[in-house]
Amino acid sequence: DVKVVSGLKVGYVMGSGDEVPEGLRQLGVPVELLSESSLSSGDLSGYSTILIGIRAYAAREDIKRHNGRLLDYVSKGGVLVVQYQTQEYDKNFGPYPYTQGRGAEETSEEDAPVSILQPARPVFQSPNKISLADFEGWVEQRGSKFFATWAPEWQPLIETHDEGQAPQKGVWLEARHGKGLYVYCSLAWYRQLPYAVPGAARIVANLVSLGAADAAWRKVGQ
Repeated sequence: DVKVVSGLKVGYVMGSGDEVPEGLRQLGVPVELLSESSLSSGDLSGYSTILIGIRAYAAREDIKRHNGRLLDYVSKGGVLVVQYQTQEYDKNFGPYPYTQGRGAEETSEEDAPVSILQPARPVFQSPNKISLADFEGWVEQRGSKFFATWAPEWQPLIETHDEGQAPQKGVWLEARHGKGLYVYCSLAWYRQLPYAVPGAARIVANLVSLGAADAAWRKVGQ
């Protein structure tokens, strides 16, 4: 039972390789893989949402060179969702400062407890109502390469932790930048979508739906 906003067009910057684009297509979302020429000179404004694949900042030098174009895309109203990145990303490629640190945290227990810190945020409301039940039945892990510190412009959305681990709030953060929205979400979508984990699919559908022209966050300034 997964709802997706109609009329979306998603661009995907493949990193070291994952099956997230195919998972999105199975949800009925059109996805185009973005080449170096797309990043350097293509018209990015036609994409409602752009996703950055896992380890893209390690696997592709072109995304580093053209990172400014991605920030410009966001500032003009686009939605950029960055999946988990390794040490190469720890150089403030986002719109506001952050750090991961040399030993960036991860939560490896797939059933690690989760708290939704800001349940009223639009990403938890539409098109699917997200609850803690959507974090059940996950496989292998929750996520990895969390933020350790971040500027106040970033809003942490969830907290999770392994047994004995300090609470981790740098897992999933979003920040307004100009007219758009920049999201760092290091949850392990690349592990959940190939297994069709229902809750994970619903959350990803909400993430890509943030790019809709009439998305609620655009109206309320969230």
